[in-house]
Amino acid sequence: MRTSRGVRLSLRNASVFRLAALLFCASFYFASPAASFESEPETPADVEEPADVAPDGIGAPSIETFPSEDLTEPRQFDRGLFRPDLKPGDEGATEPQPAGESKEDRLGATPDDLPLPSPAEKPKVLGQLYVQLGKAKDAEAAVPIMTDIETLWRVTGSPTVDLLIGRAELFTKGKDLDLALQILDATVAMAPEEAEAWYLRAKVYYLQSKYDLALADLKRALDRDPKHYRALEDLGLVYDAFGRKPDALEAYRKALAVNPFLKDAGLAVQFLEKEVGARNL
Repeated sequence: MRTSRGVRLSLRNASVFRLAALLFCASFYFASPAASFESEPETPADVEEPADVAPDGIGAPSIETFPSEDLTEPRQFDRGLFRPDLKPGDEGATEPQPAGESKEDRLGATPDDLPLPSPAEKPKVLGQLYVQLGKAKDAEAAVPIMTDIETLWRVTGSPTVDLLIGRAELFTKGKDLDLALQILDATVAMAPEEAEAWYLRAKVYYLQSKYDLALADLKRALDRDPKHYRALEDLGLVYDAFGRKPDALEAYRKALAVNPFLKDAGLAVQFLEKEVGARNL
């Protein structure tokens, strides 16, 4: 296309202008965000669910039941992972406690305090953390490892992509699903290699009852990180929404194989084992 001055605008430039407009709108949206976070996201009433969802009359499971992390809170990274010289009691060596740590303590952390690995090192570090998680002796010991893993999921090496992911999470929490989806569309276009971007868009699609699109994005996320236990867990939710109980059971089992401390996934396995077993009798 040519402007009145004869300047050619490429599709790449158009995408950049569109992204800039989204971020500009986001800056006004966050002027008073508190009120938008008081309630959980609701599935739009005007979206028809698949005919085979919950054949016994039970509604589709809520995606908020399983990934229970607070998306509005910044995460902390375990400095001891990259600082073996730190010992218990040293600064920064305290294990993160997401459920009990005060907001003020968390907001006190700065990017310089978080020795995150480079994007090139990220797969290797994630692999080490997944191994540690599988060997954790109990749920308490697993908490800091899970915190580190879920922090790394959001480390892309691009400040722009990191900002978009953070904004999309907040818009999703604030029930502005359309704007969250627009931001995530731009995010997956800019960083298609990031499993977390596809996973977050799948969550938005699930909340909109677009289960087929959610399923496709979860598979893309797992293609990039097969041990993304939140994506595996939510894959079970989507299969359950479609009434595909054996597939849901398999997805939950895979999630637990990576992270044995997913309480809700464990309960889902117990329930589905009985249901699927009864059907096969």
